[in-house]
Amino acid sequence: MTAWLHDTVTALTSPGPWRSFRHVFVVSFLDDGKYYLLSALVIWGVLHVLLKQRLAHRVIGGWPTRADLRREITYSISTLCVITALNAGILALVVSGIFEVYEQPLKHGLAWLLLSLPLMILWHDFYFYWTHRLLHTRWLFRHVHGVHHRSRNPSPWAAFSFHPAEALVNSMVVPITLIAVPINEYVLAAFAIHQIIRNAHGHAAVESLPRGFARHWLGGRFVTTTHHHLHHETAQGNYGLWFTWMDRWFGTERPDYFERFDKATTPRQQSHTSIGSKLG
Repeated sequence: MTAWLHDTVTALTSPGPWRSFRHVFVVSFLDDGKYYLLSALVIWGVLHVLLKQRLAHRVIGGWPTRADLRREITYSISTLCVITALNAGILALVVSGIFEVYEQPLKHGLAWLLLSLPLMILWHDFYFYWTHRLLHTRWLFRHVHGVHHRSRNPSPWAAFSFHPAEALVNSMVVPITLIAVPINEYVLAAFAIHQIIRNAHGHAAVESLPRGFARHWLGGRFVTTTHHHLHHETAQGNYGLWFTWMDRWFGTERPDYFERFDKATTPRQQSHTSIGSKLG
């Protein structure tokens, strides 16, 4: 059993429910927080600081402001609090035997071990698409989801910038999964790390993928930074999280997606030449 899970199970089985919850909350907050901090900080530091000038031609809409960064970081801390409180509840259900998060990789067979992570990612994409569309209904957008959309030019720090109610909705994908199937603890860890890194990258405001990626037979199946950035710009279309097929199947992919991706990935020299010809 991983050290984190061992410590939290020990805390949950010790006397004093408040002491147990407090311990699990703090440990989980620090554990989730370090992965979020590292992912957002690295992506933001590389794209928005170190390579800002070199990648200026790849900015999709505009750079986020300092006010955007402050708001995004504040709401991200709030989201981490929601996630860690939910984690404490999940672990309590694991200890009680209602949920199964198992240690031995082959307890439920090699096939399930190998399939569980990709299936969780697919399920997450399906779950997010439909809850995301629900959050775009008038009342929920105005009172809940609008917090996230205040970032019209988001930064990697917007990955967790949610109203607490939306943070709870987004976090329910794991407990719903555990109601149905057992999951290995390392698969859960990989799932969490995957969603943090890709979420931060999807809010980067700079298109870092190569030219032609969005039109490629395989690359085009994955959501790019441009794909999600257009959703922030307009609050319409491009509701998918990891893959583009839900948007394509249900007719919600923005018609300007390929054009904007091509524009963001135009080589720097060609981009400067185009600007110069327009000025001339």
